[in-house]
Amino acid sequence: MPPLERYARFLIRRAPVVVLVVLLVTAGMFAGIRRLRAEFSIDASLPQGHPFVEIDRQIRTEFGGRNTMIVAVVPREGDVWRPEVLEVVQRLTFDALELEDVMAQNVVSLAAPSVRYPEDRGGTISVGYLMKEVPRTPEDIAALRARLQSDPQLDGMLVTRDQRAALVLLDFWPSASAEDVFGRTTRLVEPYRDRPLDFYFAGEPVLAMSDKEQSRAVAVRIPFTFLVIALMLLLSFRSLQGMFVPMLTATLSTVWGLGLMGFTGVVIDGWNVAVPILLIAVAAAHSAQMLKRYGEEVARSHDNRDAVIRSTVAMGPVMVAAGLTAALGFASLALFGVRSIGNFGLSCSYGIASAVLLEMTFIPALRALLPAPRRVPGEGGPTHAFLSFLARSILGRRGRGVVVAAALVLALAVAGALRIRTYGSARDYMPRGGVARTHLEAIEQHFPGTVTMTVLYVGPPGSVRTLEVVRHEAALQEALARDPLVERTASLADLVKTLHRTFNPEDPQPYRLPDTQELLAQLMFLGDSPAFERFTDRALSKSLVVAYLRSDDSARVGPLVRRAQAWLRDHPAPAGTTVLVAGGVGPTILAVNEHTTYGKILNMLAVLAAIYVVSSLVLGSPLAGLYVVTPIAAAVVFLFGFIGWTGIRLDMGSASVIAMATGIGADYAIYFLYRLREERARLGNDEAAFREALHTSGRAVLFVAASIGAGFGVMAFSPYLGLWLFGTLMPLAMAVSCVAALSIMPVMVLRMRPAFVFGRAARPEPGAAAARRVAG
Repeated sequence: MPPLERYARFLIRRAPVVVLVVLLVTAGMFAGIRRLRAEFSIDASLPQGHPFVEIDRQIRTEFGGRNTMIVAVVPREGDVWRPEVLEVVQRLTFDALELEDVMAQNVVSLAAPSVRYPEDRGGTISVGYLMKEVPRTPEDIAALRARLQSDPQLDGMLVTRDQRAALVLLDFWPSASAEDVFGRTTRLVEPYRDRPLDFYFAGEPVLAMSDKEQSRAVAVRIPFTFLVIALMLLLSFRSLQGMFVPMLTATLSTVWGLGLMGFTGVVIDGWNVAVPILLIAVAAAHSAQMLKRYGEEVARSHDNRDAVIRSTVAMGPVMVAAGLTAALGFASLALFGVRSIGNFGLSCSYGIASAVLLEMTFIPALRALLPAPRRVPGEGGPTHAFLSFLARSILGRRGRGVVVAAALVLALAVAGALRIRTYGSARDYMPRGGVARTHLEAIEQHFPGTVTMTVLYVGPPGSVRTLEVVRHEAALQEALARDPLVERTASLADLVKTLHRTFNPEDPQPYRLPDTQELLAQLMFLGDSPAFERFTDRALSKSLVVAYLRSDDSARVGPLVRRAQAWLRDHPAPAGTTVLVAGGVGPTILAVNEHTTYGKILNMLAVLAAIYVVSSLVLGSPLAGLYVVTPIAAAVVFLFGFIGWTGIRLDMGSASVIAMATGIGADYAIYFLYRLREERARLGNDEAAFREALHTSGRAVLFVAASIGAGFGVMAFSPYLGLWLFGTLMPLAMAVSCVAALSIMPVMVLRMRPAFVFGRAARPEPGAAAARRVAG
């Protein structure tokens, strides 16, 4: 007796015990679920080890920036140069300085202590507040406006160039969570909501809150996924048991997956909040494969326990192989270098492995305790007609029609892939009408430079006060400012130029750097103020050059960064000083897109390699893996062509969906090949074997693809681009993978007649004779 049959008989004999043990384990998993916590962190989505991310982290540790918030105060009528508006700006500034975890030196506004205006008073530079008191008269307001507009560094920064919005910038230490930062900042404006002012917010904490809103949108769709798949099962198997058993598998797998997440410390974030949808779809689909075979065995033997044993023996190896392939594919994401993606991969692998374990333990035991279904669904209907059409296409003329159609579709897909556009703006992932996008677009109507790019100078203590370093910073600013993407730049050099103009008002060109080191030292000593702390550390060994960009589109930010790097190669920094390019929002998004997009492509190749190895081992032939991989590769090419023709950008979102589809789509080919080999050995006839495999395993494969596609399809109606991509590309990927596995791959098998299907002694039949026999 084969070992698997002995195992199945053991399960049947101990069925009540097996069911009880599984229920106890499930109860224990709820303890893990109670440990789950949510964490919506931008940092968790960044590729660790990427130079831009490392530079950005170094900058933010010293100078802040991760928790920066922009508050725009916009009067509903007129400009900001009125006492009632300036008073609100002042109060917001002073209230912000009292907030917990705020970085006082990085609170910037007309009234902020860190914003100073130098004046020459009898040969001495006086550096006072730009707006210490709110001006009440037209003359005082005009004087304040003149002071602001006379400073190129501040002009357009604190009050937008159209004079319609006043900005208050806040920054918080990294210990503050994005949710706390967002809440504290938005509560600042509550006392002023009754005034004729609009308040808009932007910054990374706002993006984190947008991720949280997206997660809620996913959670709302989980019950719909459950109901859609349950309805499909009911229609397919025409019995409550046919619906109940797969959905029970899906439910328990999800509970186990979530419990293991809690026990291993995997948090819920913007990525793995969709894990329950995937697990419900995949687990129910795998269970349906086993249930389909169980129904066939019941119809043959009319013995419930014998049917359980036979279906477990027949489907056990392929079930384990398919599940192992998918689980390994997702688990490989843990090696990707992005914490949130790694957590997503582990979460999926937990659930899929749980589904396989349950299908090989709990479900056979449960079926042994339940009565056999009274009726087995018929084989007619649209599904039968479609499978019959595939059989005729494969067997007629040795599948020439399939080959021609596949070649045309793939050629069209390759042509589309050549049109692919990469990257895009992160705002595309914010829903139109949502808070984050509405506020960002409102701010950018007045202040287009909301995206930062930072360059860090690192040298020995005191080096940032040397004339060589300051000149180099100013030259870099000029080079950056020539790029149309750059709205404005800022650095310590701007403060020095302002001090020089104050000290030398009679100079023909007063707004410039001093000519000597001695004058520079004197200016920085006399004009020392908290404003310096925005650009230098206290040891004066590090300083920043900040560029404010008009867009975060990585297709534009990438060339800007490369031009900055090329300029630095041509214009080396002073001896002992290192210049690190680049941090800030723009380069960080570029790092995510580069690492994730290209990394996902590498991940696809790794998953394909894993699928090849596992399927070759299970089917006992190195060639078997190639047959399994072929329909997946065809589906990937088709998806690349689809996004090329439709204008969907190849970025983090689309690349992630395609990579995920690679791991899931392997099941179809494995199930079909395993059944085809079984039927060929049983029937000894090509035509009969192909038809039987298509109408049994093929029917189950169609259901699996439809279930997974429908499960993800509920997200296609989401206003969030990331969810829309899942809801659109995943069903398309399932459909193409399924059809390719049931058409292209069978034609390859029929034409090449591999020994792992037909046996070592098999020989190709003469083409013409075979064609006549099949046609007849």
